[in-house]
Amino acid sequence: MIDTQRFKLEGLTLQQLRYFNSVAEGETFADAAATIGISQSALSQGIARLEQVMDARLLERDGRRRRLTNAGELVAGYARRVLGESEVLVDELDDRRSGAAGTLRVGMIDAAALYLFRDQIARFRESHPTVSLSMTVAASSDLEQRLVDFRDDVAILVGPSYRLETELLVRESLHLYGSGDDTAAGTWALYPTGSRTREAIDIGLAAASIRPRVTVESGNPAVLRELAALTGSFTVLPDAIGAAGTPLPKLLSAVAARELVVAARSISTMSPQAHAFIAAIEV
Repeated sequence: MIDTQRFKLEGLTLQQLRYFNSVAEGETFADAAATIGISQSALSQGIARLEQVMDARLLERDGRRRRLTNAGELVAGYARRVLGESEVLVDELDDRRSGAAGTLRVGMIDAAALYLFRDQIARFRESHPTVSLSMTVAASSDLEQRLVDFRDDVAILVGPSYRLETELLVRESLHLYGSGDDTAAGTWALYPTGSRTREAIDIGLAAASIRPRVTVESGNPAVLRELAALTGSFTVLPDAIGAAGTPLPKLLSAVAARELVVAARSISTMSPQAHAFIAAIEV
């Protein structure tokens, strides 16, 4: 059987607790009523209803004042705790609605974290310290699936996407780097076969009548740069990577291009945290 005594407070409201708290902290009923901006009659009715719910006498008269009974002292402490926690809850909900707090799961290709939006992401974390930010680095197709599966809230990936809503962030040129002139006989280090970046590169190289003999593949552009330097291979990279450190010789500019987009299941219904993140990286 259900113990109905455990549900005897179902009629309890925050309004009743606020009324009682004002009486417990005020000198008189008139003071308490004025503090919360209601009539003494409405205050008396609210306290009477609270006593019915509690099934206990909470106040006793002492001249013009009313003193707390033993039960009243107990309820007064409870009211203070509940009202205080309610204020905290309201503040936290406001922060989450504004995007100042909450959780955010972001997926991104490695270029986004390596160099494209590294500083913007750092500034977002500094300006939103109470947002719990988790990030996953993966290939664009994997990031799409993570969004579809509700494992991430927003992603930065190589477009286009035919399953998600996207907005363009940046169009990035890719350049041919390497030592020597014999691109046909030389070895190549390129992005993985089937990736969107590789598709753009293959189209660009074909347009330049270049057929690469690929011996190394990696989705990480920094790794490609190091492998190309170590093995004397040709590669295709963005300037931010190809020209970093001791630059590789650039043989052909803008051999290909790719579009980096922000993707979501629905741009218009993204969380405030996701909108704040996008606004930060668009700066």
